[in-house]
Amino acid sequence: MIGDWDKQRFIELIEKLSKAKGPSLSEQPRRKILEDFFSANGLKSLTDSAGNLLLHLGSGAWDKTVVFDAHMDVVQEGYTETIIYENGIMKGLGVGDNLTAVSMLALLAVTLDKQINKTALRPLVILFTVGEEGHGNLKGVKQFVNDHVASPYLFLSFDLSFEEYSIRGLGSTRYKLEVSCSGGHSWEDYGIPSAIDEMMDFFSNLTMKFKTLSNNHPDMLSFNIGTMEGGEGINSIASSATACFEFRSVLPELLEILNRDVTELCIRMNEREGVQLTCKTTGQRPAATPVKPERIEPLIVDILSGIEEKTRPVIRSTNINATLDAGWPSLCMGLCRCGRFHTHDEYVVLDSLVKGWFVLSTLVERFLCNQPT
Repeated sequence: MIGDWDKQRFIELIEKLSKAKGPSLSEQPRRKILEDFFSANGLKSLTDSAGNLLLHLGSGAWDKTVVFDAHMDVVQEGYTETIIYENGIMKGLGVGDNLTAVSMLALLAVTLDKQINKTALRPLVILFTVGEEGHGNLKGVKQFVNDHVASPYLFLSFDLSFEEYSIRGLGSTRYKLEVSCSGGHSWEDYGIPSAIDEMMDFFSNLTMKFKTLSNNHPDMLSFNIGTMEGGEGINSIASSATACFEFRSVLPELLEILNRDVTELCIRMNEREGVQLTCKTTGQRPAATPVKPERIEPLIVDILSGIEEKTRPVIRSTNINATLDAGWPSLCMGLCRCGRFHTHDEYVVLDSLVKGWFVLSTLVERFLCNQPT
């Protein structure tokens, strides 16, 4: 249906995309490359209010539509200066997470556009989203969900590796804590509140609350302090301190309990003279359960088994958190074998790409040609 795998064309495209700066919420240079690629191949793409890039192929009702999604943003600086090819792999920040999927969907769009009006296909939307990583807070896919009052037939997000797939969303709540005190000299003013001491006290109390909840719900939640900053010098009592932290859980009610703990702890500590704490929510991803997994999960397992790729279900925080939360049948899976995500040693196994193309071809045949009910 979608023709043979064109490795050279793929390499040319992913090289351009990988070297274009595109950290979360600053994906414009990478989106421009895709826009130019589609324009050169006679396709019209659209950009929505969040910065997502969309292509609409075929026509028909929204509730019969299949959406193929891949996020454009890359972690850290958002690009790699050089892709390294060695021992059958390509290596560079972002190649597996998530520019292989982006490149494959771009090639798919160009291939399908030449056939879609000649074959009775259900509608397909190919979506390139922004803001999936880090503090992007799923901005792109949340906007896409908000732009549609009802569910499509199926939402497939392509991300990471064959080895795992997700039909459940791992929820998270992220915070920024700011502590302020008057500060002073480490000897002459000894005894007045220190912002660093207060911050340590905050996390000591919060950790105890977390451990109590975690012991009652083992393997259901996590707590991480990502960054800490503060103080003016070795001989100064700290007047300010900041920290970023997050909770993750498969159950939304556990995140709600922890959020109340954070709020109550801030209120109690603000009663201390000379201390001011503020804790703001900087990001939320809904914990989400499967929606009509029978539409896609058995097929994915069967396809990957047929190409001798083992896979297993895992709970992840990805674009499908937002779509599942909205009641959309959704699944997240990879289109290659890859690993070392979010590092400069991130890699993709080159021989696995032809299998990823086969997976896409099979999905097109199954969902666009066979017209499932």
